[in-house]
Amino acid sequence: MRDAEGWPVAGSAVRRMADAETWALIELKQRLDALDESPPRPREPDRPVTPAEMLAGLVRRSRGIDPDAALDALYRQSLSQLVPDQVAMLDVLAERQVVPLCHLGASRLPAGPISMTVLSNASSLGREAGVLLREYVPQYMSHLFALGLLQAGPEDAALEPEYELLMADTQLREMRQHVRETLRLYPRTLRASVRLSDYGRALWRDCRPAAEALIQKERY
Repeated sequence: MRDAEGWPVAGSAVRRMADAETWALIELKQRLDALDESPPRPREPDRPVTPAEMLAGLVRRSRGIDPDAALDALYRQSLSQLVPDQVAMLDVLAERQVVPLCHLGASRLPAGPISMTVLSNASSLGREAGVLLREYVPQYMSHLFALGLLQAGPEDAALEPEYELLMADTQLREMRQHVRETLRLYPRTLRASVRLSDYGRALWRDCRPAAEALIQKERY
């Protein structure tokens, strides 16, 4: 007996049925595969690191850190808190070594004790460094003191001409006027000096030359 596929009409019908079955099986497989695939998980939003996680990371790092890495971490912490104006001021101070520093207080009597401080850490350093925010030089200086980068000292007689220029500064003149006219007190000026602290000198010595080399490399 001849195979059905050998018959002219029946063979064509059989082939069409086989093709239909094949496509049906392919479509069924695709549907089953689609069911097996798990839906994509939504991306978790970035969450801030908790204080406990921050502390845990520091504790882990502290157990295997060496002195060089510890100093590197300290330098990074200090530099991350500076703004460009402050860096310009440190640059000048590192070259000058010592500059004038003044505090302005108020007293109830012309020669009496100071009853309140109205301005701390005024300095000519901002003017010399060409800072953009001259009115915030006292805040810049206070922050540098808080970071341990500066060290205050007594009045320096060698800086007398610079003290005179500092006393003529607009901010100090306006503050003295405020003490007289608004507070009805007597302004009292305390002279001091400021230089880089031991830590400030170490940071500048270890980081500034390498930083300048990077700057020069970017220029050429």
